Amino acid sequence: MTTTGPRATWSRRLLTGAAALAVVCAFAATTALVAERNLASAASALLLALVAGAAAGASAVSVADAGSPRMTRWTAVGVAFGAALAAAVLGGVGALLGLVVPELAADIVVGVVALVAVLREAGVLRFPLPANPLRIPKDVPDDDEWGEARTGFAVATLMRGGVAARLVSGLPYLLAVAMLFAVPFGMAFVVAAGYAVGTITGAAARPAGRALVPAAGVRLLLALVCGVSVGVSMTISIGAS
Repeated sequence: MTTTGPRATWSRRLLTGAAALAVVCAFAATTALVAERNLASAASALLLALVAGAAAGASAVSVADAGSPRMTRWTAVGVAFGAALAAAVLGGVGALLGLVVPELAADIVVGVVALVAVLREAGVLRFPLPANPLRIPKDVPDDDEWGEARTGFAVATLMRGGVAARLVSGLPYLLAVAMLFAVPFGMAFVVAAGYAVGTITGAAARPAGRALVPAAGVRLLLALVCGVSVGVSMTISIGAS
């Protein structure tokens, strides 16, 4: 089934970005798995964290409605701040969980969530995702710098409504679980940086003022890139421990 008009354009843009991320992911994963020096493994782990975050960020803004916000300079600032705050909270809680949760159990949890997320993006599983209960009131103006930054913060932390829950990407939830159970505290901010970049660039490239759902294969490719990046990064961490 072919798509026409804005949806086809949006799908092609996402596919180009996802393909580029897939190439980087394959390079970093191969380097990590064959590296003999810790420095190469560490660099590959950082790159994979960035790729995982970028894939999740792009997927998070891939489904748009007519009211989806435009990406401006101050909206991007809000996205970056929201991602950093989420990393600090999730990474901090994750550091505490690491003291009481066995490493094997944590890896199993992340693996199961990754599998479910990929199957959901592929359309094999269909279920609504839990929504962030916090919302920015609709009567709050967003036509100034502060309002745009607040909107960006809402986008980064999933504090936005208007898009059907069944269509919202599950990849940000995979990142959240990974940061809680498997990602070291410092690495959480690298994941957040990738997530912010993916969200900002994805939203900036999106045609404005239209309801858009990309081709299913594009979302699946982003899910596979994110899942593989998380999985290989965990493998590196396990090997180094």
